Amino acid sequence: PVRIAGISWFGAETSRFAPFGLDVRNYKALLDQVLQLGYNSIRFPYSNQLFDSASVPVGINSTLNPDLQGLSGLQVLDAIVNYAGRIGLRIILDRHRPDANAQSALWYTNAYPESRWISDWLMLVTRYANNPTVVGVDLHNEPADPACWGCGQPTLDWSLAAQRAGNAIQAINPNLLIVVEGVQTYNGDSYWEGGNLLGVAQFPITLTVPNQLVYSAHDYPASVYPQPWLRDTSFPGNLP
Repeated sequence: PVRIAGISWFGAETSRFAPFGLDVRNYKALLDQVLQLGYNSIRFPYSNQLFDSASVPVGINSTLNPDLQGLSGLQVLDAIVNYAGRIGLRIILDRHRPDANAQSALWYTNAYPESRWISDWLMLVTRYANNPTVVGVDLHNEPADPACWGCGQPTLDWSLAAQRAGNAIQAINPNLLIVVEGVQTYNGDSYWEGGNLLGVAQFPITLTVPNQLVYSAHDYPASVYPQPWLRDTSFPGNLP
């Protein structure tokens, strides 16, 4: 048994095309601190735009991070993966957005179609296929309305899309954890974007290697929104 104690390191999914903080910190020292604080894994968000040739990382202090100078966004990710592996941290890759501007409700846009979403995943899992540091892939962050679960419409059914991408990834690396978030609304019942997994009961994800599937209970604390169960006097004992 392994307890995944992870922390998200944002930035590469934005127009900076690099993790936040590298203007004031050395990336190795930052990863060392993550480990010292008791975490064992990094969730690394990215956008598909990160891999476009015009996407140049900015906000990296050359004095503090000389070995990252002149690298592409993908090469910066390589450096982070390599050092994380050296110190015993693990990486979960998170396709956070298609482009760097904002979240997208669906897993594709006109500029970044499903074919690009899947081909970039296959590029990444091939790149790290023999690297045990990369242990999982979060297929798309926060699917939201009009994304559905089990409706059967290929352009809207997130469960079918996740299945397509998951099986394509497993054909290259069957050892990865395939992380699938929920949707926003199922049969008229709405919750957080990416947080509604009610549809799983009737329409479970079917992967070629089924025991690598992780349903992500995508949820938020009171600092984001004070849901009544978070204000209950028995919290956190009421959560089960």
